[in-house]
Amino acid sequence: MASLLRVLEQDAIRRGYLSVGEELTAAATAFALVRDMPYQRASTREPEAIIREWRGTCSGKHYLLAGIFRELGMDSRIVMCTHRFTPENTGHFPSTLRALVAKEPVPDVHTYIRLKTDKGWMTVDGTWPAASQPLGMPVNMTFVEGRDMEIACDPVDSFIVPSGDDPQAFKEQLIAEFCGSSSTIRDEFIEGMSRWLSDATQG
Repeated sequence: MASLLRVLEQDAIRRGYLSVGEELTAAATAFALVRDMPYQRASTREPEAIIREWRGTCSGKHYLLAGIFRELGMDSRIVMCTHRFTPENTGHFPSTLRALVAKEPVPDVHTYIRLKTDKGWMTVDGTWPAASQPLGMPVNMTFVEGRDMEIACDPVDSFIVPSGDDPQAFKEQLIAEFCGSSSTIRDEFIEGMSRWLSDATQG
């Protein structure tokens, strides 16, 4: 299997995000590249698909980052947290999405990373691309070793995915338990949010 670092590096060069001949060796650079991929569901959450299609939501982006950090020799943990989209935290969203949460909060399960660096453990969250900052999304613009980033939601409960477990299977189980009968409205909300962010940030 090809190195994720090299595949990401080559695709970033092809897309003009890295200079020809530039090697991807810094965690901060890899983070910025993945963060700024459009927030959209890819065909799968496999890291190779996220790079190939140059898009992803929280799961796909952070599964990719976990693999990248591992290749850079850094220890990381994938974390899942339950949360809800509510009128209070979606006031900057478009009216169609606000109408959904006005009926009842929309439950969701978010994915991010805990990363071990030379300066200690830190929270890493590259969910929202820099282009979404003018829309009011809490973008993490800087990567400073040992400094926690802002989580892209308001967590209720957090769970570290056990080493060796399939993180997507772990997440789907959490979704089934936490979202229950609201899973359909959750999917509708995520799809609508993806379209909004895509239209607003890519023209």
